[in-house]
Amino acid sequence: MNNKPVVFVWPGDLHLESADRPNYKTALWMADEVNELIRPDFVQFAGDNVQHARENEWALFKNVTEKLKVPWHALIGDHDAHHDPGCHSYQAHVGDTYLGYTVSGYRFICLNTMQSRPLGLTNEQVIWFRYEVDAALARDERVVVFQHHYPFQVWEDFAGPGIAAWRDIVQTRPITALFAGHTHYGQIANDGRHVYVATRSIGDPEGGPAGYAVVFLDGEDVALTYRGMEDKGPVVLITHPRRAILATKPAHIVPGPMEARIRAWSKTSFISAKARIDEGEWKNLQDRGDLTWSFPIPGDTLAKGEHALEVRLTDCDNVEGSDRITFACDLSGRYNPYPMVEPVVRETKFC
Repeated sequence: MNNKPVVFVWPGDLHLESADRPNYKTALWMADEVNELIRPDFVQFAGDNVQHARENEWALFKNVTEKLKVPWHALIGDHDAHHDPGCHSYQAHVGDTYLGYTVSGYRFICLNTMQSRPLGLTNEQVIWFRYEVDAALARDERVVVFQHHYPFQVWEDFAGPGIAAWRDIVQTRPITALFAGHTHYGQIANDGRHVYVATRSIGDPEGGPAGYAVVFLDGEDVALTYRGMEDKGPVVLITHPRRAILATKPAHIVPGPMEARIRAWSKTSFISAKARIDEGEWKNLQDRGDLTWSFPIPGDTLAKGEHALEVRLTDCDNVEGSDRITFACDLSGRYNPYPMVEPVVRETKFC
């Protein structure tokens, strides 16, 4: 299957409540960035789109979504179901509480983890989820799962009706990645088989400024970066090889010479594009057009283990964008992933 890469924006929980709060202004800023800078295939909201599921809050959410010039989808979070266990308000203002859609060879499955309090799925949704995953894999589509609750949320149980069946589906199928909200902080987890991503909230963020994630998918490549409100200039992302935290099998490491690939988003052109491995000499990237570059990785001369790849791009306004990853290298091509999280989070105020 030969499909083009998929790029989507993954904003954290909005928690919209009133127009004078900073999270509403951040959400509108995010919509402007989507339209003017990233121009992704779609935006996927993480749930907790509003704070109390009141009419004025849904009006604020509508203001944000109507501003977007690309398709958008949403999840239902615990605040979206506030005093409304049947999620009637959400359905009236947003639509279905669980659904699937396909973009360029990827099947994106949106789950409703609010069918029981504080967390759970009905048997009906579990059966639907299993069918969606298996049908997508039979069509040779890659599967990405979106859900509000993060399986590794600190100080909170990921347990409830349907969760054992959820684990059976997720752990026994080749899920490309799972994206969640709810946490307020950002984290990537690798359980040795799959990767899970929680994105920092726009409403009451923890661990740094509010913003959004940019996610890039292309075959075996999964890459993401975070854009905060304080960031200016271009967005730069190393799309290949995978970061070590995102590597789940030997195909995701560097077994010999290969080309790194870089993608950027900018409102202006670039005057400089350089990269280096570890603390080596900075060298020019090879311009591949359409805001993409490549850089040779001498995998046959690198020592077995982890190495750093760093890229810096400077635009015409002399503003620099950068990215840095740690990748795994082994000439034998062998790789056995092990559980890890990045960053380690031990406390949170909100959950």
